[in-house]
Amino acid sequence: MAEVTPRAAVHAPCGSPALAVPKTVFVRSRLYRHLVAQLPCKFCGVPGLSQCAHANNGKGASLKVCDLESFPLCTDRPGVRGCHALFDQGALLTKLARREIESAWIADTQRQIQAMGLWPRHIPLPT
Repeated sequence: MAEVTPRAAVHAPCGSPALAVPKTVFVRSRLYRHLVAQLPCKFCGVPGLSQCAHANNGKGASLKVCDLESFPLCTDRPGVRGCHALFDQGALLTKLARREIESAWIADTQRQIQAMGLWPRHIPLPT
């Protein structure tokens, strides 16, 4: 059997310690999600069947983005796949198209909630 000789460790000098990256604090609000779900579906326009759909951009495995980055999409119902499920599965739009439309839907959803005078007091208004 051949003899194995470990290599010497190499240490590269660092000029200075790495700067801490501030952790993003996400808004989690059941009230806001409920308000979003009361709006008609952004894709098909059907009223009364919406869920709060979070943007797919910027999330990781089992992680949702901030609740403020959401919009209404309709749910599944007997015999009909809802826009929410189809959107998440990439069956409605291409990934590029989804990324482009999500920010517009998010902004429009926030404007609608503000225009109705229902913006939750515990959440700062978006800038």
